[in-house]
Amino acid sequence: MTEQTYWRPTAPAEAEIEIKNSRFIAYLEPVSDLQQADRAKERIRQLHPNARHHCWAQIVSTPDDVHGAGSSDDGEPGGTAGRPMLAVLSGKPAGYLMVMVVRYFGGIKLGTGGLVRAYSGAVRAVFDVTEWRQCLPMQRLQLTMSYSQHQSVLHLLGQHMGEVVDSDFSQHVVLQVQLPQDHAMDFIDQLEELGAGSIELKKLD
Repeated sequence: MTEQTYWRPTAPAEAEIEIKNSRFIAYLEPVSDLQQADRAKERIRQLHPNARHHCWAQIVSTPDDVHGAGSSDDGEPGGTAGRPMLAVLSGKPAGYLMVMVVRYFGGIKLGTGGLVRAYSGAVRAVFDVTEWRQCLPMQRLQLTMSYSQHQSVLHLLGQHMGEVVDSDFSQHVVLQVQLPQDHAMDFIDQLEELGAGSIELKKLD
């Protein structure tokens, strides 16, 4: 669960820079899971089968979740492509995206520092043309309550900018809700007062 506001792309984007005759073409793809990221990489590789390198970085999660982050130098000297690209993603901070930079070698070696600047520069270039939306850090909860408590809980949830994302009405009312994380502790405290301990709460994130 993220502790900070982050940025998420709303559509794919593409940008190109040229350094000493080498072309660096950056593709940014919004992704929601690892499988979608892998499909995007393969699609871009097929667009550029003759390119020398297909380097990538991704954060398929919120920016502070290290399990969603990854990168590849794809044959470039270690640490000169994937990690600098990932650093740009983390620095925005951005989430749920994959960026691949395709390089066509121009015959002039750039050196370690030159490669780092080129790959990170290509990511910044595609960031400049990407459409973004700002995402608030959210807390997801599951609430189990009686039918008589349902409307009061909905009213309290609305006061804390929350919303119901799923519901089940059987023996009890079970709601899955989400609300901004900076409201979560106050909401939970007030929920306990409202139900006098009778409303069951489970954190889902």
